[in-house]
This record gives sequence, structure tokens and C-alpha cells, in this order.
Amino acid sequence: MTREMDWVSYGKGIGIFLVVYGHLLSSSYNAGINIPEHFFVLSDSIVYSFHMPLFFLLSGIFVDQSLRKRGRRNFLLSKLKSIAYPYLIWSLLQTSMEVLFSSQTNYGITKFDIFAVIYKPWAQFWFLYALMWMHGMYTIISKFERFSPIMLGLLAIALYFFPINTPIVALQGFSINLLFFVGGIYLRKYVIDSGKNYTIPLWITIALFVVLFTSGIYIFENLIEPTRLTKGTHPVYFLYLSVLGITACVGLSQYLSNLRKFRYIKIIGDYSLQIYLAHMLAGVAARMVLLKLFNLTNPLLHVSIVVLVALVAPIVIYNLAKRIHFPYLFELSKRSA
Repeated sequence: MTREMDWVSYGKGIGIFLVVYGHLLSSSYNAGINIPEHFFVLSDSIVYSFHMPLFFLLSGIFVDQSLRKRGRRNFLLSKLKSIAYPYLIWSLLQTSMEVLFSSQTNYGITKFDIFAVIYKPWAQFWFLYALMWMHGMYTIISKFERFSPIMLGLLAIALYFFPINTPIVALQGFSINLLFFVGGIYLRKYVIDSGKNYTIPLWITIALFVVLFTSGIYIFENLIEPTRLTKGTHPVYFLYLSVLGITACVGLSQYLSNLRKFRYIKIIGDYSLQIYLAHMLAGVAARMVLLKLFNLTNPLLHVSIVVLVALVAPIVIYNLAKRIHFPYLFELSKRSA
């Protein structure tokens, strides 16, 4: 990644923090930690309105460049190694652990769910399943080079407003989020590669965050019931909040990249896949230790610690695996695909 594109790593760092925060805030709330209900509902709903669309957009930025560099066959093989393989490994690991500790977790899970991950993604892993579909779809559509931008746009809009509402093979997640993946492709093709400077000023970034949170609070308190399924049942509101959140995060990422400080956010972004794969196991394990050994129920301390552990532990595990020459927890070969 070029120095000019460092902001993408910052964007991934911001995005993965929001993912970890959202998942473990919910996990802690459902485990009985005394998180104020009103704060939880609003925070959970607003974060879920844009954090995954942000990741799909950032993923779309590099897809065309990678496809042209590798060729269709090698491109798809690389995605099988870097997306499908870790999806399978960590889906099996997480579901197996949740079956073993089913009395301590928040979700009802059976042994059948372990084998069902082949066609029914468990928990957060739907993102990888949907992302694999998107890369496969783009590989096919890109053959029609003259018409592919129009075909992509029309397909993404149609599926967004008329999604395939089933979790089987992540079709719902694919349908709803394809628009943002295609947005990343368009952003690279028509903005980034144009050579012009489209950096979002800091004052606009701050204003976007203010509008995002005030709009989110108003929407979820007055217009619709707060729910993670808002994206499926209220597409216009969801799109509005998603665009605000994504643009604000891009602006913040550009600012931090130009500032050349807070490099730990970039580092977290560079390890975003490893964190995404392992953060729930790490965070829930930390939560159980805090409750069982230390009886720590203070909401602020509890959530802060489990989020920190969930961000750091996957990075440590990944680097330990590389040091002992066993990278296969996260990738199919020593070279990242």
C-alpha cells in the first residue's frame, strides 16, 4: 500500500474498533453487566448502522487493482486462501468453543451449528462469507468491461432495496452491503485514481460526526424502533446513516494519516482481519475472567478491558503463530494471499 493510501489502514483501524466495541458491548450487556439500557440501545443501533458498510467500502477499493494484477484464476485462489480458509477455521473454532462453554455464553448453540457453518455463517463470520461472494461476482461481471460499471451499480441498488432476506450462505448480508462494496470500486476508479486531492477537511469531518449522532438519536428515538435489522426494514434511514458514518470515518482516517500520529490505529487496521476472526473468543474469555475471578462489573472498566484484550490478543496470537512457523490459524500459507 502506498503512503498516499495509508488512510485506508487508519479506516480499517477505526472500523475494527467499532466492530469489537459493538460486539462486546452487546455481549457484556447480555451477560448482565449494568450498562444503562438507553445508552446501549442507541450506541448499538448507531454503530451497527455504518461500521460494516465501512469495511465493505474499504474492501472494494482494492478489488479491481488486485484482479488486474493477478488475473481471474489467481485472484479467486487468493481470496479462497485469505477469506474462505480463515472463515472456515475460525467458524469451527468459535462454534466449538461456544458449544463447550454453552452455559457461559449468551447464545443458544448446538453441535449441529458447528457443521452448519458451511452454508449458514455463525455470528460475525457472515461478513467474510458475503465478501467472498462479492469478489466472485466481480470476477464474473468484470469480464464485460464496457458495461461492468453500469451492471454493478444497477445490481447493487436493486439488491439493496429488494434484498434476499435469508441468512443462508449470507445472502442477506451480501444483498444489503453490495452497494457499499461497489461504492469502494467507484471511489477508487473515479476519485482516487483521478489524481486529484479529495481530502475531507477536519471541520467537515467533525460536522459529519455531529450530524451522524444527532440524526441517529433522533431517528432511533422518534421515527423507528432501534434494531440492528434497521438496514433490512428501513433502507432509506440506514443508507442515510451509513453514508454519514462512512464519510466521517474516511475524513478522520485521512486526517490521522496526514498527521502521522496515533500509528497504533494504523497497526490495528493492518491486523483488522486477524482481530475480526479472533476478537469474540478473546473478548468473551476476558469477560469470564473479569467476572469469575475479579467480580468486576463496573460497566466502563469492564467494557474497556474486554475491548482492549479483544484488540490486542489476536495480534499477539498471530505473531506467535508466525514465530513458531505455524501460520495456519489465519492463513493457508506463510505468504499472505
